[in-house]
Amino acid sequence: MKKLSLIFLILIFSVSLYSQSIVEIAKRERERRKKIKKKVEVITNENLRGKRYGKSYAVVTTKKKKSVKPQTSDVITKEQRYNKWRKKYLQYVENIKKLKEEINKKQKECDDLNFRFKITHNPNEKFSLPSKIDKMLKEIDKLKDKLKKLNNDFEDFKERARKAGVPPGYLR
Repeated sequence: MKKLSLIFLILIFSVSLYSQSIVEIAKRERERRKKIKKKVEVITNENLRGKRYGKSYAVVTTKKKKSVKPQTSDVITKEQRYNKWRKKYLQYVENIKKLKEEINKKQKECDDLNFRFKITHNPNEKFSLPSKIDKMLKEIDKLKDKLKKLNNDFEDFKERARKAGVPPGYLR
């Protein structure tokens, strides 16, 4: 136990001897920064927003300390941006609606074929209808898969809109 406490004291003492004060670290950092000749870019929210929407802004440097002022022709207002999101939203809704209508139409045709198969006494028709029904069911399954993918894309779209700052009620 004495050996352990002795080792512990030696470690604490050696660390305290080699530790630096905050003042010394700050002085070294100031000297290091003075030696650097490059201009340093300051990244602000305005710079990032401009790059996200494809607009370029002036870069703020630490030496000049000029403010960032976008040109009015490059600025996209919030309402214009929201209208783009709204337009895409309405396209998704319309595509989903059309796809559901197409699925319902195909399902009705398939139901009619099933009904004809059950009531017909014609052997030729009894033979040909099952293949038509199978073909129709495969088409319906493909459309349902397409609808599922479209719904997933739509949910991803709504999440991207939320992350872009579009108000939730704006897309409804």
